[in-house]
Amino acid sequence: MEDKPRTDIPANFSREVFNMLDDLDQHLYFRWDLTNDCVSLHEPLPHRFRELPVYLPQASTQFWTERLIHPEDRPILHAYLHSIFRLGEKTITEHTRKASAKLRVRHHRGSYLWAEVHIVTYFDDGVPIVAYGNMRSIQAEKLWQQRMQAKADRDSLTGLLRKEAAIHQMRNAIEGFLPGRDHAAMLLIDADGFKAINDNFGHLFGDGVLAEMGRTIRGHFRTTDIKGRIGGDEFLVLLRNTQDTEGIQRHLAELLTALHHNYQSGGRTLPFSISIGVALYPDHGSSYRDLFAHADRALYEAKSRGKNQACVYQPKFYQEASSVANSRDPESTIDLQMRAFEDNMAEFVLQLFYETNSPEATINYAMSLLGRLYNLDRIVIARCDTKTGRYHDAFEWVGPDGGTLTGPEYTRMARERRRMILDEAHPTPYGVVSVCENTETLAPTHAKTAYFFGLKSYAYCIIPHGAETMGCIGVESTHPMTIRKELLRSLNLFSVLLGNILLPQDSSLALQKRLDLLADVLDHLPTPCYVLDNATKEVVYANAPSRASGNYNPDAPGQRKALLHEHTKDGHDLLLVTKNDEALSYL
Repeated sequence: MEDKPRTDIPANFSREVFNMLDDLDQHLYFRWDLTNDCVSLHEPLPHRFRELPVYLPQASTQFWTERLIHPEDRPILHAYLHSIFRLGEKTITEHTRKASAKLRVRHHRGSYLWAEVHIVTYFDDGVPIVAYGNMRSIQAEKLWQQRMQAKADRDSLTGLLRKEAAIHQMRNAIEGFLPGRDHAAMLLIDADGFKAINDNFGHLFGDGVLAEMGRTIRGHFRTTDIKGRIGGDEFLVLLRNTQDTEGIQRHLAELLTALHHNYQSGGRTLPFSISIGVALYPDHGSSYRDLFAHADRALYEAKSRGKNQACVYQPKFYQEASSVANSRDPESTIDLQMRAFEDNMAEFVLQLFYETNSPEATINYAMSLLGRLYNLDRIVIARCDTKTGRYHDAFEWVGPDGGTLTGPEYTRMARERRRMILDEAHPTPYGVVSVCENTETLAPTHAKTAYFFGLKSYAYCIIPHGAETMGCIGVESTHPMTIRKELLRSLNLFSVLLGNILLPQDSSLALQKRLDLLADVLDHLPTPCYVLDNATKEVVYANAPSRASGNYNPDAPGQRKALLHEHTKDGHDLLLVTKNDEALSYL
């Protein structure tokens, strides 16, 4: 005889199964009498909700006064009440309405517990009468999500917030400030001499320097302050609840001392320090954008004064003193400032080029100065292949609000974006080929492309090299802006420096002729072979007998040669390989 099972196993869902699942999930059930505004909880209460009152008169008021719902989640309850009462109007025609939300309810000793709430509201002639609902804890799920989000928001090298997370938190904090009550300080911290350390000691050593910067910044500020890494060697800190300017400066002096080093490696010694720009809330701005722009200008002042110091923003840094220019109108003052910038730009860039002996470093630094001076969101320098007419981005600077201009679909849409800009080109002074102060005024197809990138205004200028056009330089903004003639002049001057001094001449006709000769030699080899980009291992050219490359098209030799040209612009080695995958030589 077979043994009988010790437990009756249900064949389908039954009340017993539902009860066991409810016990496991710990659902709390409640009834809200909306006519009398009282809430009653169905007993017994699950353990996690044991501190909630079983009966709550004047519930809609006590949810606030007794802090039964987290203050940040009260708008959810307000939206629910507003939706069902519609300010006293009988506009609701359905008999029931369902709603769900995730919010925090009071838990244990003043702490809050994340809960998921489902509620069904019953109406009579458009008037809410009663609501029934249930609630279950999702604390473990929320904590896990928060841990994962916190991990994703952290820069693994420095332990500080990543750029997007830092900016998001700072925006939210600043939007919650009250100008008459709250005070804060934004600090923009930039390393002095980091590039020299990276170039001479290597990137691993440079990573160690950045990691030390992160540890020092974390240790010098409170946990309530927001600290992030927003660039390679650039950091941003928002100090909350601080009004003592002298105290801030003393604290920053300690930070400057802590990060002032002489690094040594292999018998070499290089100095390292930081510069700091400071903007105060609300004195220097009441938005993230304004505070960052003013902290950025203060940082530029600290750099120009000799580095290794902190400067608090002062309008006189960038404005003509009223005692000197009482008779000048604002337009004249701005014109004088921009003329001074033009007069000094060439000398400054040439001196920087002489000191660094690096065109790339000079270009990148000059782009950042240009972007900061005119409060831009993006600057791009594009090279033009004079043989094929194709453009590719060679340098880019992105400001704090420029993230939307370089989204994940940027590469796919780059041609449409550049076609939009070139199609809208019209001759103007200073060599500018395309100017738009508000992209909403463009043709519908172009306005749609601009909207995709969040692009609201731009100005592009050609980069001349003798009779050739080497490419273009463009400035962009996420807001409509007036394209002043001073900006156009600065673009023109920078483009001349780029075309004649700073940009390497890899796309010159001489290089193209050498590459064309190489392609012709390969095409006449009897042995099938192809060329690899040694950095990416991508096939960039295949001679006529070969079928190794998916890009090979016997009817388009010009297209294959253009691909070969394109893979030499970044200075990558090319590797000649036979059909047996035997490497012959580097090219």
